[in-house]
Amino acid sequence: MPIDQPFSFESTNGAMEIARTHARRGRLLEAEHLYQQIVAEHPENIEALRFLANAALSRNEPGQAVALLSRAAQADRSNTGVLLELGLAYRNARRMDEARSVFEGIIESSRGSDATARLFLANVLESDDRPEQALLQYFRAIIDAQSKGQWLSDATTEPGVRRLVQHAMQYAATERRKLFQHVLEPFRRGIDAARLGRIEAALAIYLRDGGRPPEDPRQKPTFMYLPGLGVDCYLDPTMFDWLADWSARVSALDHEAIACQKAFAQSRKVQPFSLESITASSETVAMPVQHVPLYQRGIFFDPIKGNAPALCKLVEAAPLVRIPNYAPEASVIGLQPGGHTARRHGRTNAFCMIVVAFCDSAPLQILVGGELRHLRANELLAFDPSFEFEFSAAGESEARALAIEVWNPGVSRLERDALAALATAAVNFDTRLQELA
Repeated sequence: MPIDQPFSFESTNGAMEIARTHARRGRLLEAEHLYQQIVAEHPENIEALRFLANAALSRNEPGQAVALLSRAAQADRSNTGVLLELGLAYRNARRMDEARSVFEGIIESSRGSDATARLFLANVLESDDRPEQALLQYFRAIIDAQSKGQWLSDATTEPGVRRLVQHAMQYAATERRKLFQHVLEPFRRGIDAARLGRIEAALAIYLRDGGRPPEDPRQKPTFMYLPGLGVDCYLDPTMFDWLADWSARVSALDHEAIACQKAFAQSRKVQPFSLESITASSETVAMPVQHVPLYQRGIFFDPIKGNAPALCKLVEAAPLVRIPNYAPEASVIGLQPGGHTARRHGRTNAFCMIVVAFCDSAPLQILVGGELRHLRANELLAFDPSFEFEFSAAGESEARALAIEVWNPGVSRLERDALAALATAAVNFDTRLQELA
């Protein structure tokens, strides 16, 4: 076919097939020459434009690649492959704002589901010296891809992004470690540095940087394990010098607990999250389990105050764990005969859970780490929530108890402050990560 003859539909298809054959066989110059002819006749031919753009990139001509891929993107604005290549061309041309805009557009149009575009966006942010934003985007991309069974190994990672995925994982691990290490810096001054050994060990375990696993394999905290606090499922209540008098005053307020249950059953406007959603149900008083949150992730549930002023005052007076947007957690739990909560693990063994049965409560059973205890009216228990636990009714009428989280008495003031700072950093990081979803 003479070069100076315009391509017909049939001849264009034939020319493209020849160009593809050249490319498959490694005759890239011949393929490029033929694709140039095709583009000259058909300026919007996306396949030819993409090939020529990649050829330009291979010669370190990102500006030319941007021009070609921009034409391709104009021809088909919905072609994600073209847009990804255009973003990469902008990045290679050091036009970071344009690259970021392209990748953000892909992510937005995919409703946040395009992990590859997010991976490239993170790389642009890293190259543009924006480490905090890069960390979040890399981390979100990895989570999203792995939730779909991708990026779990070389076999589940496309060859074209394999090296970048490996880099992303290393970068995310390194920068996240820096983030938490920076949080601990104020606590490492002077003699305090020598007192942070257990905190450093806990952080290493959390970041999977080594460290010994829990002494008891039944301990599986969802957040952080602090070594050296023992392996007892239940703690001696006398370790808490404030607890005996406080629990006696709490248990006498059964009428306020019932008022809380009735008020909450009528409103049902807030989905309970307290104590990490330990209950199997929270619909009404008549259900097997009712869970009335007083504190949820450190936020007091104000509508309860008017129904239980004395109980709320006692809860506020307790030495609760107080971490913004994380703790304390406090709840009134009602169990109908046969009712039981879902089994679960708590966030850390640095916290203890205190459970006080109200004065007119039927007996409860509390199972912690497979060890069963009975709790009768006016009695209390303290346990390590890093062990799996469950509450169940053991009588023929409703069982009612107050459950709160306090610090494990084996955790020093310095360690509490350091753990609170780490938890705050983790909450802030996870919140920003969820905002990207």
